[in-house]
Amino acid sequence: MTKTAFRAGLAALATATMLLSGCGGSDSTEPKGGTTTAASQAPADNGVAAMTADEILTKAKEALTKAGSFHMAGSATTDGETMSLDFKVAGKDFVGTMSMGKDAEVEVLAVGGKQYMKPSEGFWAMIAGPEQAKKMAAATGGKWVLVPAKDQISGLFAAADVNELLKPGGTLSKGEATKVGEQPVITLKDSSDAESLVFVATTGEAYPVRIGPSATGEGVTFSEFGAKFDGIVAPAANQVIDQATLGK
Repeated sequence: MTKTAFRAGLAALATATMLLSGCGGSDSTEPKGGTTTAASQAPADNGVAAMTADEILTKAKEALTKAGSFHMAGSATTDGETMSLDFKVAGKDFVGTMSMGKDAEVEVLAVGGKQYMKPSEGFWAMIAGPEQAKKMAAATGGKWVLVPAKDQISGLFAAADVNELLKPGGTLSKGEATKVGEQPVITLKDSSDAESLVFVATTGEAYPVRIGPSATGEGVTFSEFGAKFDGIVAPAANQVIDQATLGK
């Protein structure tokens, strides 16, 4: 994925992305079930296509906030390595996974105001180098790591912030009307990066259904708006290690 103004919030989802200062390429994955819920009849036009770009973005934020939960997933390849993410968000809580390249993977969980991660040894190596990675992997033993609220890794936990997910870096303008899958959308462009596009549904709720350089290919797709995700639960106390104790 190209690091763009619209994607700044997504870049914050992974420390790896921030460390790598963005990426570009191709390949994408869409959440199971597509971008919208199938219906027996087409939903009505929601009127956003006639609004200004700023008004459309406001409507998209409001719709995502009102939904209360959503699923976002996607991937991209840069320099031969693929980064992928898959998050299920419910309010300020979420659970998900992220991978960078072949071995750097991390599970993340935010629930009840606390942040947890479960990195692979490859993820530790990317952050701290191979020597420290072995020590970290041995110390965690497959348990969840409790991450302080203010930490360099805290960027992993920005997925629930709608304002960050849809934060432009420049002036917004409207692009073409098109489709993401079977969902009619209007395109929003950010003057700070021509590759940064947000695709907002023009029928039904004005959800942002995709962020990426085009309606197909690489990017992040949103779906399962308002769904209940049972997997967002705090781990048992004996399965948690405080990050502050690692390396001691």
